[in-house]
Amino acid sequence: MTFQIRSISIYSHSGERRDVTFRLGALNIVTGGPKTGKSALLDIVDYCWGRDECTVPEGEIRKGVSWFAVCFDNDGEDILIARKNPGPAGRASAEIYFARGVGGLPTDASVFHKNITASGLKTQLSATLGITENIHTPESWSTRRPLEASSRHAILFCLQAQDEIANRRLLFHRQGEQFFPRAISDALPYFLGAVDEDHFLALKRYQDVRARLRKLEREYVEARSITREASNATRGLLTEARRAGLIAPDAQPDDASGVLELLREATIPKAIAFSAIDDPEADLTALDERRRSLIHQLQELGEEIRDVQRISREASDFEVEAREQEARLASIGLISDAGEDTGATCPLCESHLAVPVPTVTELRASLANVQTQLRSVRRDAPRLQERLAGLGSRRANVNEQLRDVQTNIAKRIQDNERLRLEQHQFVEQARVAGRIAYYLENTAVVAEDGVLPGRIEQLRAEVRELEATLDDVTAQERLTTALNLLGRDLTGFAKELGLEHGENPLRLDLKRLTLVADTDDGPLSLAQMGSGENWVGYHVAAHLSLHKLFNRRRRPVPRLLMLDQPSQAHFPPERDEGGLIDGLRDEDQAAVRQLYRLLYHYCGELAPHMQIIVVDHVEMLEDWFRDAIAERWREGSALVPQSWLRD
Repeated sequence: MTFQIRSISIYSHSGERRDVTFRLGALNIVTGGPKTGKSALLDIVDYCWGRDECTVPEGEIRKGVSWFAVCFDNDGEDILIARKNPGPAGRASAEIYFARGVGGLPTDASVFHKNITASGLKTQLSATLGITENIHTPESWSTRRPLEASSRHAILFCLQAQDEIANRRLLFHRQGEQFFPRAISDALPYFLGAVDEDHFLALKRYQDVRARLRKLEREYVEARSITREASNATRGLLTEARRAGLIAPDAQPDDASGVLELLREATIPKAIAFSAIDDPEADLTALDERRRSLIHQLQELGEEIRDVQRISREASDFEVEAREQEARLASIGLISDAGEDTGATCPLCESHLAVPVPTVTELRASLANVQTQLRSVRRDAPRLQERLAGLGSRRANVNEQLRDVQTNIAKRIQDNERLRLEQHQFVEQARVAGRIAYYLENTAVVAEDGVLPGRIEQLRAEVRELEATLDDVTAQERLTTALNLLGRDLTGFAKELGLEHGENPLRLDLKRLTLVADTDDGPLSLAQMGSGENWVGYHVAAHLSLHKLFNRRRRPVPRLLMLDQPSQAHFPPERDEGGLIDGLRDEDQAAVRQLYRLLYHYCGELAPHMQIIVVDHVEMLEDWFRDAIAERWREGSALVPQSWLRD
């Protein structure tokens, strides 16, 4: 994978295009004076990659450009990402255009339109880079959410803006923004290859097994609770059922099944021995008998309605299937039936068939049979609907009778002082029976048996096996190995650049995201190392070391590195006079020359798998440096042509 930049383009409001092209697998230098738009190249790449804010500086670029575009090369395939300029004072635009396998850049921006979201772009770029499924799960006590490394994290190791490359406290792109330090720390082990795809799959399996184990353990505890004298809920319901007279006072269940049987018994409507009164029409015992009879009728009607509905559904399903069969068989009407139909002759072209097929006569017989069955179903359908309507009407009538009976019962009880106790018992039984019915409907009880403990033990063994595979010590050893390899290359680059403390072993502190030199007097962090030369040098050395490891381990990170003003510690912009460094002190000249020579040879060593793009105001006369110049912006030349800025 050689994901690199082929060109960066801008489009004017009038349809013009300006391209900055780069060589693949090589050092590319864009040199020029101040205020020519050099630093905007990095911001354009960051913005088109999906950043949620356009950091291109306000001014001529924001005013004169309509769309930004970056053409990437991925092993010979051109990938174009274009994004609309939000304009002066605009934060960002949601209009993103993404295309793969493009044959060239559009001549104007009229073809650009929104065809992808920022989230979709992240998914596409992650897949193109080859970022597989991964997850970083923080410590159990942490409130951070699990993080999945993506293309948005990969680009952080490829960009160094002007205010980042010389920063002694921040090592990576956007490290100073909220949430980014922890995101970089969590994602970097994946990109270093310390956490592979097998680890992620084992982690997902571990989480799945743990979830199943917890579910079975809860079911087992509930089953044991019911078996050991029932749960608190069932004990309370049994007590209420006895007090309300729904079950016998001396009924004692022997096991879990006995508990459930008693609770089911309590939900069955009970006859109440109401006191007889002088008025025969107010005999509550007869009314209660009538009530229970009506409830029984409703239950029977409900079952019959469900049966008729089932038959109707089955008939409807058969009619659909039969219609499809009829449509298939009806095609024989297109076939002639002239001559003898033996099945050995094609009915369309009359050629001889090696394997006989069903004759037209047989197909027509099948069609007639299907049509007969369809007529039968269609004839019976209205009868079923009529039966359903009749049953619904009967059920509504019984419901109305039941409401009348219940109203009469309530009225009789209210009218007779002697029946107040019976009324209380009637209401209490209904309340308790309703609670028990709700409990039985919504509580799944798992009987304890010999299978459940065995399944739990099997899952526990699987959890122990997966925990050994996901051992933190093993994962930490893989990470330590990657960091040691990184430190080895880092120390070598620091010595080559002649950086202060470069003779000591150097390492990346993943927790604090800084570089540390292990000296005889103790560890020394980057912030404690003096001079801007060291800060710039260590930033460059750190990123060269990272990309060397990325390349060696074939990690899913773009094979490009953009550096903005790496010479600023030796050659500040205010001292720029044509870009030549001849006026610098000898040691500054040597340091700048050594830095660029390192970048040049680094690309040559890893070619074609590494591209470095540097924007700076430095120019040197050496042939290798001039060969690396991609653009020279001086004497009126800049990123945005002057013609775009005219009214």
